[in-house]
Amino acid sequence: MQENAHGPVGVRMTLRALNLAAGLLHLAQAVGVAVIALQASQLLLPVTVDYPTGAPGAGLPAERILLASVNLGIGAVVVLLLPAVHHLLVASPVLGARYRGAIEARRNPIRWVELSLSSSIMLFLLAQLNGVTDVATLVLIYVAQSALVILLWLQERLGTPARSLQPFIFASAVGIVPWGAIALHVLAPGSTTGYDQPAWVRVLTVTLLLLFFAFGINQWLGFTAIGAWRNYATEERAYVLLSLATKAAFAWQVVAGIVTTLPTP
Repeated sequence: MQENAHGPVGVRMTLRALNLAAGLLHLAQAVGVAVIALQASQLLLPVTVDYPTGAPGAGLPAERILLASVNLGIGAVVVLLLPAVHHLLVASPVLGARYRGAIEARRNPIRWVELSLSSSIMLFLLAQLNGVTDVATLVLIYVAQSALVILLWLQERLGTPARSLQPFIFASAVGIVPWGAIALHVLAPGSTTGYDQPAWVRVLTVTLLLLFFAFGINQWLGFTAIGAWRNYATEERAYVLLSLATKAAFAWQVVAGIVTTLPTP
């Protein structure tokens, strides 16, 4: 296999083919989800804010205002379109050269931009599905997930193997906060209503938790350069496959939930 100072040419070609395939798969799924979502009943998730109606400690019920409603089906389409655009751009002449340079330098900022958007949207929507409606909480969940990705980006800039894992540790500490807020609504301590979320929401929550954890394991292996992860291309391939699996699992479980839960319009 022909090689240059940065590694085998075949590896770069394989990554280009993998990104092209991932981009087309994401795009095809986005079209499929859009078609089904448009024909099904629309599942709208509320975004609310509570305003006080009395002095602090007065015990008066707050006034709840509906600020907006988020269309879950459209959200699932966006989650698929973002990585589709990302993978197709890095497989094309538009960002192809920059992507190859990033892989050879073992730093891929293009990846982190897409991940910060798509993963934050998924957690935002997942929190809504689990009953989080308060706008402040939802915004903080989005920001915390974005901050996690930024810290991983900073970790990658320290080089591989990393001389310090401090950004990764901070990222892990920040990244667990949204899951704590979601877990509070899943477990519902002190609840007396007896309401339980649909099974598909529970399955989706556990699925995303496991896949997000797998992302973290892949990044830790890459940052520490253990085994096959000494080659940055191994981490990148694993990332592309995990990205495809996560977005597909989210979108199709959402579609299945909408179709089976809501009546046909």
